Amino acid sequence: MARRKRDTSQPQLFRTAEDVAQEAAPAQPTDSGTPGPAVRKETKPLSVTQLTRQLRLVVESAFPRTWVEGEISNFRAHPSGHFYFTLKDAQSQIPAVMFRGANARLRFTPENGMLVTVTGSVQIYEPQGKYQIVCDTMEPSGIGALQIAFEQLKKKLAAEGLFDEGRKRPLPAFPRVVGAVTSESGAAIRDIINILFRRFPRIRLIVNPVPVQGEGAAAQIARAIDECNEVNRRKEAGDERLPHFDVLIVGRGGGSVEDLWAFNEEAVARAIARSAIPVISAVGHEIDWTIADFVADTRAPTPSAAAELVIEPRPVWLSRIADARRRVNTIADAVLLGYRRRVDRARTHYALREPRYLVNQHRQRVDDLANRLGTRFGEFMASVTTRYERASHVIATAGQLFAQRVVQHRQTLLWRESALEKSAGDALRTRRTAIAGLLGQLELLGPASVVKRGYTITRDAATGAAVTSARRVQQGMALRTQLRDGTVDSTVTSVHADE
Repeated sequence: MARRKRDTSQPQLFRTAEDVAQEAAPAQPTDSGTPGPAVRKETKPLSVTQLTRQLRLVVESAFPRTWVEGEISNFRAHPSGHFYFTLKDAQSQIPAVMFRGANARLRFTPENGMLVTVTGSVQIYEPQGKYQIVCDTMEPSGIGALQIAFEQLKKKLAAEGLFDEGRKRPLPAFPRVVGAVTSESGAAIRDIINILFRRFPRIRLIVNPVPVQGEGAAAQIARAIDECNEVNRRKEAGDERLPHFDVLIVGRGGGSVEDLWAFNEEAVARAIARSAIPVISAVGHEIDWTIADFVADTRAPTPSAAAELVIEPRPVWLSRIADARRRVNTIADAVLLGYRRRVDRARTHYALREPRYLVNQHRQRVDDLANRLGTRFGEFMASVTTRYERASHVIATAGQLFAQRVVQHRQTLLWRESALEKSAGDALRTRRTAIAGLLGQLELLGPASVVKRGYTITRDAATGAAVTSARRVQQGMALRTQLRDGTVDSTVTSVHADE
């Protein structure tokens, strides 16, 4: 059988088992004389370990690098940081493992049911003799890894309540110090500076410069937000040398999804959520949405829009101040006019024109009230005295009536006690007479009375039971007969029972 000629024009990064088997098997003659696969003759059987190791060498050399698509099932994240799962399709499945060093580079968390494409090597785990794919990379099939990571983090933070409107704070109406966490060399900070100082030249802007893309950018953005909050805490603790941030702008200019990804990291989202300073998220353009936009207190579509949200133009404030001044002047004029009218009325009041007459009238009224008070007090005291005498009479009468009722009830109780004693005595005597009659009848009907009248009672000497039937007596049985004046013991010699 001729061996298949391998196509050497194709790169050998991905090799098949058929290629390795053909390369590893030397040719041997067949019946037709053509070379065929060799059959190795062993001098002794292989151990399980030897066989497993040889299989591992064959498999690993056959698949040093493979590319597989399948659905994740039985996913398990081990406490060690490794991922264990199974890749399957409609007909087959294969175990897979992704060690901690490799899965640390993933931007999303694998889940059961997710269709993914992995690259790695096929290996045999010798202690269990099973083959598995050791994955180096993993990408979702269809939707991108970044989008999956975005949706997973969005769902997680929403479940924790970080997007709730109730936790978001309003922006200060007139901030004195504005902080900006962005790149110091980007177009975003230039737009913020131009708009802020054009709208209100006397506002203070402090930039905490950070990289806004690339490796480690998210951690530095989160640290910069925390630093601004730390400055405020030290300021509130009494360090007068430090500024006090009233609002923070966190953002950057436009770019690709990868460029904006630092603002989709969990570290940035949690730094914004724990910030005590109100935060405006200003990332990219109008169509760009990041996790930071959902967590921030206010979302601005662009850095320029964020600067416009921070403070209104100076002419608007001057117009508001002028309006407020006019309203204050109008209210003050109305209040002064009211007081002026009250002073005029007081000046023309008769109390100021004839004060002696007013005093005499009040004196006379006081005397009148004193006389009325004396009269009313006397009437009140007389009424109280009368009511007291009536109450005393009622109490005395009630006491007499109560004493009479007590005497009546005592006499009634004595009479009822005497009647009860008489009734109880009569009933007791009647019961005693009845009991005596019953005892007499019992004696007349008892065995002793029967014996006294000349009859006898025969009993079994052994048991004391009365003998009432000849059929219950046996020959040789000992009997005891009770007579009127004693007992007689006898032995049965014969028994004659009536038919």
